[in-house]
Amino acid sequence: MRAEHVAAPSLALVLASSAVSAQGGYSSYAEMRADFYGYAATYAHAEVHVFGFSVQGRELFGLKISDNAAVEEPEPPVVFWGAIHGDESASAEVPYLYALELCDTYGTDPKVTAYVDDHEIWCIPLVNPDGYELGTRNNVNNVDLNRDLGFNWDGWGGSPAPYSQPETQAVRAFLLEHGVKLSVTHHCSGNIFLHPWGYSGNAPHDLGIILDVGASYAAAASYTFLQSWADYQTHGELLDSVYGLHGGLCYTSEISNSLAALPTTYARNKAGMDAFLDRAGSGLSGTVTDAVTGAPIHAAMWVSGSGFPTYTDATLGDVHRLVEPGTYDLTFWANGYAPTTLENVVVGPLSVPAVPFQVSLQPGGNEHAFRVTSVNQDDPNNTYNNQSLPADALGAPDGVACSIGSSGFLVLDVGEGHAITDGPGVDFTVTEALVAGDPRPEAYDVYAGGAVEQSTLIGSGVGTTSFDLGAAGVSSTRYLRIVDRSGSDPDLALAGVEVDALTVLNGSGGPSLAADVGQISVATGGAQTFTLQGPTANAPYWILGTTAGTSPGQTLVPTAKTLPLNYSAYFLYSILHPNVVISSSFDFLDASGGKTAVLTVPAGLDPSAVGLAFDHAYFLADPVTFAATFVSNTVPLTLVP
Repeated sequence: MRAEHVAAPSLALVLASSAVSAQGGYSSYAEMRADFYGYAATYAHAEVHVFGFSVQGRELFGLKISDNAAVEEPEPPVVFWGAIHGDESASAEVPYLYALELCDTYGTDPKVTAYVDDHEIWCIPLVNPDGYELGTRNNVNNVDLNRDLGFNWDGWGGSPAPYSQPETQAVRAFLLEHGVKLSVTHHCSGNIFLHPWGYSGNAPHDLGIILDVGASYAAAASYTFLQSWADYQTHGELLDSVYGLHGGLCYTSEISNSLAALPTTYARNKAGMDAFLDRAGSGLSGTVTDAVTGAPIHAAMWVSGSGFPTYTDATLGDVHRLVEPGTYDLTFWANGYAPTTLENVVVGPLSVPAVPFQVSLQPGGNEHAFRVTSVNQDDPNNTYNNQSLPADALGAPDGVACSIGSSGFLVLDVGEGHAITDGPGVDFTVTEALVAGDPRPEAYDVYAGGAVEQSTLIGSGVGTTSFDLGAAGVSSTRYLRIVDRSGSDPDLALAGVEVDALTVLNGSGGPSLAADVGQISVATGGAQTFTLQGPTANAPYWILGTTAGTSPGQTLVPTAKTLPLNYSAYFLYSILHPNVVISSSFDFLDASGGKTAVLTVPAGLDPSAVGLAFDHAYFLADPVTFAATFVSNTVPLTLVP
């Protein structure tokens, strides 16, 4: 958006001003807005973006600063936020002044020129413009916006639900569209610099890089550096949500709110923001594309040793992440594509720019949950025993799960351009991992709805369960909310249902396999009923499985085991373990491309078979050669007493 240039006052005049305004001498909403629009009209390296509106209709605007601001480029996004609390006036002034200085000195100051040329810099001074104009901490609905975000939200600050306010919904949309590699949210008051977590005293997963990068800002600004929780506990904060839901590093700068101290406050934080831009180009940077078409892909990137994925830009497919120097394996995945791992990627020091990589994904994978949009791993007694990661519920079933807390919840998103649709039979499966320490299936409810509210009950499950959207009158959904009903002890490390995966059976992805149970007793025997959804009616299929790799065969993702592609596969069980024989299944898909099939375990197996775990998959066979044309996702079966 462009407007006639309105000349902004010089930084010296702004910093020296003692005129009293509605903000006690700080710049007003109207002044900041006019200056940003004016700069955008004047400079090609500045562009105003309006990413939402406040309760009272004020623009949520930010200034994008880059060498070609109107052009989307594969550059690391760095974001400086202000005034999420409206009465913290200096927190808005600092990113506002920094934006003006970057724009005014671009092309003359070599350091600033390099920052703007090599980064996508966002200065967003007013997340809460209504509160800023009124001088109130909360927005006009009396909700603390910094308790209204989605990561381990817990109803603090008057927030009735994650993203309950238009301002936080706008922040959510911004993060989904633009992403963040590195970010600072400015607050008042204090002289401290904070890192995640705010909700828990446990150390974050990527502690090394979080400390290394954060220390650079804290040292430059002469602030005390500590974990946010050590200052005081918060839930649903921007600090945690940027990192926990989007894989970007985010910090809180607690600064003085004194107008008289503004020159010093700005100088200290300018030094810190400069230090961040000195490091933002390091780490990992690359592009993910479709191996067939070459088109960019909105994909997740998992870094070995980290529990949180980072996501590529949906427009260009570029991805950026800060990591410590070292060697990493990077796994990329998107719905409808097979996962691909790029091994032994070497990352240099924080002072060295990232070496770009290029990854291509092959179409043909299954569809699962792609993002966590909000979570509450309910911990009412603040024991902090539950250290499972929400992102462990993403991707295919792998036995690694998120414990969502007793009465907690988890909201999963299958991704832009994808949806679970009502089709023949069941439409999706929630897989619960039955893990050591919590081997019993647990109860939960599943709700469907939009990005912010999921209020339509689809059904209730116990353990791994498949669900039919049509039974609840729902034709399609992109979002599912899983609410724990286990009644388990909230202080347990594995409190609540262990959500391993969400598998789409009817949707925009490929064929898939789901099962009604994940374990069978060797004493009583039982059956595992599979639901298949294939691409072609009347195609022959086999359901096969193994406890060990064989060759030749088909490698299964993500277990890396090899499924033997022959009809006698299940007789491997009797070889691997005495008296363990499980029937295999061969049939043709019906007219809808679907089918149910049953694998049986006879009663009275040798007790020593307890603990055997099998991976099942099905493949479609060529009707003449019976060569495999597609192998599905895997589902597990464990033999229990």
